[in-house]
Amino acid sequence: MTTSLRTAARSLRRAVLAAAVATAAALPLLLPTPARASTTDVQLYVWATGVNVRDCPGVSAACPPIQGAQIGKRWVTAFCQRQSTEVVDGPYRNNWWVQVNAGGPIGWISAVYVRGGDNDQPVPGLSTGAFCR
Repeated sequence: MTTSLRTAARSLRRAVLAAAVATAAALPLLLPTPARASTTDVQLYVWATGVNVRDCPGVSAACPPIQGAQIGKRWVTAFCQRQSTEVVDGPYRNNWWVQVNAGGPIGWISAVYVRGGDNDQPVPGLSTGAFCR
Protein backbone atom coordinates (compact mmCIF):
# COMPACT_ATOMS: atom_id res chain seq x y z
CA MET A 1 0.00 0.00 0.00
CA THR A 2 1.34 3.43 -0.83
CA THR A 3 1.86 6.16 1.70
CA SER A 4 -1.00 8.25 0.34
CA LEU A 5 -3.40 5.27 0.56
CA ARG A 6 -2.31 4.61 4.16
CA THR A 7 -2.83 8.26 5.05
CA ALA A 8 -6.27 8.26 3.40
CA ALA A 9 -7.23 5.03 5.22
CA ARG A 10 -6.14 6.52 8.60
CA SER A 11 -8.12 9.69 7.90
CA LEU A 12 -11.18 7.66 6.98
CA ARG A 13 -10.92 5.55 10.18
CA ARG A 14 -10.64 8.71 12.29
CA ALA A 15 -13.62 10.28 10.55
CA VAL A 16 -15.73 7.14 11.05
CA LEU A 17 -14.69 6.95 14.73
CA ALA A 18 -15.51 10.64 15.27
CA ALA A 19 -18.92 10.19 13.62
CA ALA A 20 -19.66 7.14 15.80
CA VAL A 21 -18.73 9.04 18.98
CA ALA A 22 -20.85 12.03 17.95
CA THR A 23 -23.81 9.77 17.15
CA ALA A 24 -23.49 7.94 20.48
CA ALA A 25 -23.40 11.27 22.33
CA ALA A 26 -26.46 12.65 20.50
CA LEU A 27 -28.57 9.48 20.57
CA PRO A 28 -29.97 9.95 24.11
CA LEU A 29 -31.15 13.42 23.11
CA LEU A 30 -33.02 12.08 20.11
CA LEU A 31 -34.74 9.03 21.60
CA PRO A 32 -37.78 9.25 23.88
CA THR A 33 -36.96 8.71 27.52
CA PRO A 34 -38.89 6.30 29.74
CA ALA A 35 -41.32 7.80 32.23
CA ARG A 36 -39.68 8.51 35.55
CA ALA A 37 -40.71 10.05 38.80
CA SER A 38 -40.27 13.78 38.72
CA THR A 39 -37.32 15.16 40.62
CA THR A 40 -39.83 17.26 42.53
CA ASP A 41 -41.60 14.23 44.05
CA VAL A 42 -41.30 14.28 47.84
CA GLN A 43 -42.24 11.77 50.54
CA LEU A 44 -44.46 13.40 53.19
CA TYR A 45 -46.10 12.06 56.33
CA VAL A 46 -49.86 12.54 56.87
CA TRP A 47 -50.28 12.76 60.65
CA ALA A 48 -54.10 12.72 60.89
CA THR A 49 -56.60 9.94 60.19
CA GLY A 50 -59.55 10.04 57.81
CA VAL A 51 -58.10 12.78 55.60
CA ASN A 52 -60.26 13.26 52.51
CA VAL A 53 -58.56 13.09 49.11
CA ARG A 54 -60.12 15.46 46.57
CA ASP A 55 -60.04 15.79 42.77
CA CYS A 56 -58.91 19.41 43.02
CA PRO A 57 -57.33 21.65 45.65
CA GLY A 58 -59.86 23.25 47.95
CA VAL A 59 -63.15 22.64 49.72
CA SER A 60 -66.18 23.44 47.60
CA ALA A 61 -69.25 21.85 46.07
CA ALA A 62 -67.31 21.74 42.80
CA CYS A 63 -64.57 19.69 44.47
CA PRO A 64 -66.08 16.97 46.64
CA PRO A 65 -63.95 14.22 48.22
CA ILE A 66 -63.13 11.25 45.99
CA GLN A 67 -65.50 8.41 46.93
CA GLY A 68 -63.75 6.00 49.33
CA ALA A 69 -60.40 7.84 49.20
CA GLN A 70 -59.28 8.70 52.70
CA ILE A 71 -55.75 8.46 54.05
CA GLY A 72 -54.08 8.87 57.38
CA LYS A 73 -51.00 8.20 59.45
CA ARG A 74 -48.84 7.14 56.53
CA TRP A 75 -46.20 8.30 54.10
CA VAL A 76 -47.41 9.56 50.72
CA THR A 77 -45.72 10.68 47.52
CA ALA A 78 -46.35 14.38 46.96
CA PHE A 79 -45.95 16.08 43.58
CA CYS A 80 -46.71 19.78 44.11
CA GLN A 81 -48.76 22.26 46.11
CA ARG A 82 -51.11 25.14 45.38
CA GLN A 83 -53.03 27.72 47.37
CA SER A 84 -56.80 27.44 47.72
CA THR A 85 -59.38 27.50 50.51
CA GLU A 86 -58.12 27.51 54.08
CA VAL A 87 -58.66 24.48 56.31
CA VAL A 88 -58.62 24.83 60.11
CA ASP A 89 -58.13 21.88 62.48
CA GLY A 90 -57.60 22.90 66.11
CA PRO A 91 -54.56 25.20 66.31
CA TYR A 92 -53.56 24.36 62.74
CA ARG A 93 -54.66 26.26 59.65
CA ASN A 94 -53.40 26.28 56.10
CA ASN A 95 -54.50 27.49 52.68
CA TRP A 96 -51.99 25.27 50.83
CA TRP A 97 -53.09 22.02 49.21
CA VAL A 98 -50.79 19.13 48.34
CA GLN A 99 -51.23 16.78 45.40
CA VAL A 100 -50.49 13.22 46.60
CA ASN A 101 -50.52 9.56 45.70
CA ALA A 102 -51.11 7.27 48.65
CA GLY A 103 -51.54 4.08 46.65
CA GLY A 104 -55.01 5.00 45.43
CA PRO A 105 -56.15 7.76 43.14
CA ILE A 106 -53.93 10.82 42.80
CA GLY A 107 -55.66 13.71 44.52
CA TRP A 108 -55.34 16.71 46.82
CA ILE A 109 -55.21 17.00 50.61
CA SER A 110 -54.92 20.03 52.83
CA ALA A 111 -51.39 20.84 53.98
CA VAL A 112 -52.84 21.09 57.51
CA TYR A 113 -52.54 17.30 57.70
CA VAL A 114 -48.95 17.05 56.46
CA ARG A 115 -46.09 16.96 58.95
CA GLY A 116 -43.80 20.00 58.75
CA GLY A 117 -44.30 23.63 57.88
CA ASP A 118 -46.14 26.46 59.57
CA ASN A 119 -49.67 27.83 59.49
CA ASP A 120 -50.59 29.28 56.09
CA GLN A 121 -47.17 28.43 54.67
CA PRO A 122 -46.24 26.00 51.88
CA VAL A 123 -44.80 22.62 52.81
CA PRO A 124 -41.00 23.01 52.87
CA GLY A 125 -39.17 21.27 50.02
CA LEU A 126 -42.25 20.71 47.84
CA SER A 127 -42.68 22.48 44.51
CA THR A 128 -45.12 25.36 44.29
CA GLY A 129 -44.65 25.41 40.50
CA ALA A 130 -47.09 24.56 37.79
CA PHE A 131 -46.05 20.91 37.39
CA CYS A 132 -48.66 18.64 38.90
CA ARG A 133 -49.99 15.31 37.76
